[in-house]
Amino acid sequence: MTKARSWKIVLYAALIFVAGLFTGAIAGPHALRGFLHPPTPAEMSSRILERLQSRLALTPEQTAQIKPLVEQTASEIDAIREATTKQIADRIAESTAKISAFITPEQKAKLDQMEAERREHMRHAGPFFPPRLH
Repeated sequence: MTKARSWKIVLYAALIFVAGLFTGAIAGPHALRGFLHPPTPAEMSSRILERLQSRLALTPEQTAQIKPLVEQTASEIDAIREATTKQIADRIAESTAKISAFITPEQKAKLDQMEAERREHMRHAGPFFPPRLH
């Protein structure tokens, strides 16, 4: 293999690598944000019902009987998720308040700023599943 051809191969590989980095940097956060948000109860029940229909070969009558149960379960799961998220936020706020008793006013101002940044981050990305915007 000639030296010029070797350099071309290295250059092409580097270009492909850079293109992949660029694509990942642009598309990655958008794909991850969509992945981390929980499905709505309607989306959840639809997926569950589709899976049951295909794997169990449900008849239309069975589907009609099961659908309300699946929809109710999905709503209950969503309520549990929202309640758990609120409990976590409450516990973090309680811990932050207790920490405040041990730090200086300057540190308290920094802690308040950290808390504001954390809340803003959770609003957009969430620790696991942030509250859904209705």
